[in-house]
Amino acid sequence: MVFYHLTVALVVALLLGALFATGFRRPGPWADDGAWGLGLLMFFLVIFLASWAGGVWIAPVGPAVWGIYWLPFLAAGLIFALLLASTTTPRPRRARPVAAEPSTNHEAVAASAAAVEAFVWVLVITLIAAIITRYAY
Repeated sequence: MVFYHLTVALVVALLLGALFATGFRRPGPWADDGAWGLGLLMFFLVIFLASWAGGVWIAPVGPAVWGIYWLPFLAAGLIFALLLASTTTPRPRRARPVAAEPSTNHEAVAASAAAVEAFVWVLVITLIAAIITRYAY
């Protein structure tokens, strides 16, 4: 059963990841830091784990395919993807010349980025714990 749940969560995460990757240039705090695309990888990881955890904890609803109820996986993944996408900034329609760039407090920006990164890792660990707990009991 674990393998089927993992497979459904993986398919849901791949579909939602592809949908949101093509729809958004920069996924908010998940913006790529380099050539490896780690931002999108973290986006995918969170969606995958959230879909898996939600799929195993939410009561089975909807049609079953090969004995697996896929709707809870999709609902949990979609909710998390939308929550993560809500942190994005809209894509600029056209470049406008900026007269003066406002000064930013680089320490505040760094602190904010560190807080978001810490939150993401706590979320990942919590989702993994939720998945393990569901299969252990």
